[in-house]
Amino acid sequence: MSILPRINLIAGYGGRNSKPPAGIGLLSYLRALLKSKTPRLAIIRPMPSTRLRVRAAALLACMVAAVAGVAAAAGPAQGLKVVRFAFRAVETGFDPQRVDDLYSSAVNGEIFESLLQFDYLARPVRLMPQVAERVPEPEEGGLVYTFHLKQGVYFADDPAFRGRRRELVAGDAVYALKRLRDPRNRAPYAWLVENRIVGLDEAHDAAVQSGAFDYDAPVAGLQVLDRYTLRIRLKRPDFNFLYIFTMPQTAPVAREVIEAYAADTMAHPVGTGPFRLVQWVRRSKIVLERNPVYRGDVLETAYADPKDPIDQRVIRELTGKRLPQLDRVELYPIEEEQPRFLAFMNGEHDLLQETPAAYINQVLPGGHLAPTLARAGVGFQREVAPSITYDLFQMENPVVGGYTPSQVALRRAMVLGHDRGAEIAIVRRGVDVPAQSPVPPGVVGYDAGFNSGAEQDFDPARAQALLDLYGFVDRDGDGFRERPDGSLLVIDYMHSTGGQTARALAELWEKSMRRIGIRLVPRAVQFSDQIRDRKAGKFMLASAAWAADYPDAQNFLQLLYGPYSGDSNDSRFRLPAYDRLYEQALAMPDSPERNALYREMCRLMLAYAPWRLGIDRVFVNLYRPWVLGYKKHPMYHISLRFLDVDLALQQAAAGP
Repeated sequence: MSILPRINLIAGYGGRNSKPPAGIGLLSYLRALLKSKTPRLAIIRPMPSTRLRVRAAALLACMVAAVAGVAAAAGPAQGLKVVRFAFRAVETGFDPQRVDDLYSSAVNGEIFESLLQFDYLARPVRLMPQVAERVPEPEEGGLVYTFHLKQGVYFADDPAFRGRRRELVAGDAVYALKRLRDPRNRAPYAWLVENRIVGLDEAHDAAVQSGAFDYDAPVAGLQVLDRYTLRIRLKRPDFNFLYIFTMPQTAPVAREVIEAYAADTMAHPVGTGPFRLVQWVRRSKIVLERNPVYRGDVLETAYADPKDPIDQRVIRELTGKRLPQLDRVELYPIEEEQPRFLAFMNGEHDLLQETPAAYINQVLPGGHLAPTLARAGVGFQREVAPSITYDLFQMENPVVGGYTPSQVALRRAMVLGHDRGAEIAIVRRGVDVPAQSPVPPGVVGYDAGFNSGAEQDFDPARAQALLDLYGFVDRDGDGFRERPDGSLLVIDYMHSTGGQTARALAELWEKSMRRIGIRLVPRAVQFSDQIRDRKAGKFMLASAAWAADYPDAQNFLQLLYGPYSGDSNDSRFRLPAYDRLYEQALAMPDSPERNALYREMCRLMLAYAPWRLGIDRVFVNLYRPWVLGYKKHPMYHISLRFLDVDLALQQAAAGP
């Protein structure tokens, strides 16, 4: 047992406590602070055992080296194309049918291949084949879809295959879809196939009764016609069905791999994609390397915009190259905003996606790239993301849930009492815009003319009047209201631990509610644990965000569909009128009639207030000049297969 003292480095901008996270060397972290305009190095003091432990001698040596400036940032391995960057939240794992968080899914999208994909350059986004030979046409009025798979697509080598090459076949796609309905997997994306494919729900119900899913039993709606052909029959027409086959959650997996690593499938992903997992330090570091058996890819340019300078740059940088070009990718989950920002600014990382709002004015003063970044050749892309933030009420919770007039009034009062204008102007530095509905810009079915109006605007006087009217009053004179039956009214607000912005949003909620007489207690939870607790219904009010899986309003409106409660519907909102509209819309192609149903669903959401709408998100993404081929795709968090590295530039920046 070490007897060295536990110590804490207090360092950062504005005196805020910080620590070097995984993915940032302590030396470089200190050097970044020393280079900053307002570096602060404070005292070393004892700290609780749950905080960072660092050997005193090593820390002292690093500090001396930092002050002297005698060491340079480590460069890439000689001759290898390496990209390093951070995720803004921790991952869950890499079993594609068992995860739903954005960051795990992003990694899975590089390891596994779905049947279809979105064109990298086409805007608006366009479906194209991936392991399928072509995009299927709807048959029988949208009831049947037939996939013909490419031949010669192989899984990465793995001991589970016992030394033989393993080709991807139609049965692997069927197996993946069945896994989404296996009760033992508790698949958070089961909603993709639930109540859609003929016979699959019955297979799920039989597994619930027997305790085991029978993967060998036929399912009427999943028919393998031959080794490379799969036909899917639906219960009702669905013109959005093909979109689910762009997602890693439906990617084919090899049954023998899942069974070989049944005890921990999250740590043993084996796919047909361009990369493979070679190292995983949970919640700390993820390392991918090029899959040596991947067949290779080329950039599709037919639908690029000839007038878009980003498209033309990408074409110049990638034309004639066999993809992927990267040899290695290192990913570091860093929830704290300051160290994630510093990692890029100090040259530790090559990309910074979703620049923290707290640093937007440093990066883009006056809307233009900062001169220091411009001189360094840093590129940036402003992205109006098909993504929203929201705060959701747990509709089964006895304090904030329910559909009676008084409970609806409580939620609507809290929505009206929340100062969203201050959130955008102060916390988010004026970058984002208020969401008017659950459907963001950039997806089919978005209605630019829809306005939430008086239902979501900040109006504390109206909020207090609503509370008074329905009996939420201060009976004991302590400044906080009680419930109509006289019991305490205390709101638990669960939010992410993700840095300065998350804390500021929680503080704004507490301040806004105190203004209208409601006691709210913020509770910070790590991102992956927050997702778990939302699924289990262990919250009253929680922060959330959703990024489009596919470009249709349905992907957002399904978050409030009653039968998906406990899956994607974390608020557990159950309203028969809403559900009927949702089911009607499913059977309709894109049309004004379907858009009318979408609008009515949005109105019902506003009326019953299971959500407080947040923002339509605008992100600023930064990349170093040696990162080639970068264009942020609206449906993918990252597209590693299309990136390349200019080694000469990268190594020159690293120094001798």
